[in-house]
Amino acid sequence: MKQHSFIRLASTLACLVVLIVGPSSVWAQEETEWNTWTTFEVKKDITDRLSAYLAPQIRFAEQFEVDEYFIQAGVEYDLFDFLEVGGNYRYLINERATKSTEYFHRVALDLVGKHDIDRFGLQLRTRYTNYDELDNDEGFNDATMRYRLKTDYDLPNSKFKPAVGAELFHELQDKEINKIRYMAELSYKINKVHDITIGYLLHDYMNEYRRANILTLEYQIDF
Repeated sequence: MKQHSFIRLASTLACLVVLIVGPSSVWAQEETEWNTWTTFEVKKDITDRLSAYLAPQIRFAEQFEVDEYFIQAGVEYDLFDFLEVGGNYRYLINERATKSTEYFHRVALDLVGKHDIDRFGLQLRTRYTNYDELDNDEGFNDATMRYRLKTDYDLPNSKFKPAVGAELFHELQDKEINKIRYMAELSYKINKVHDITIGYLLHDYMNEYRRANILTLEYQIDF
């Protein structure tokens, strides 16, 4: 590994540690929860620039109780080598122990900028999301803009690829940032079609005295 590439990788990981560990004195006074998210994604390249995917996910609360699950379908299109647009639809079911199960629709629109520096892949994603509860006659609500900066590193002569990132959730109605998501993950390319990724997410809720630690596991088939 070249010296300057190693320095960049070390700097990126150091920044992530500072972001997560830095506020620990405050977080220690907050309510903390542990969740697990599992995803199975099937992705198909329709053309050189257009792809479609289907991704069911199950989210577990503590003690591995099912919290919510959904199925999501989406498309991605490369306008240029450095710019991608996409959209998806999600049908979501929220399990609730103290009240009736909730059912939601969600739509999302993405604009993704991409740029490579040596072995680093930089990605800046802007996402618009909107939810609609099926029993709600008012239509879609909870509009949110999400801004995510992510970088991965292509390890030489390795099937592993680490990545780190952070994402801001900007609620449009209240005009405020109400959540920050930090992420770290490690992907392993089994072969040309199959990939598996394990990761960790930290949700910092800006207006609440709580945070969520989330372990993620994703299996992807891309053909």
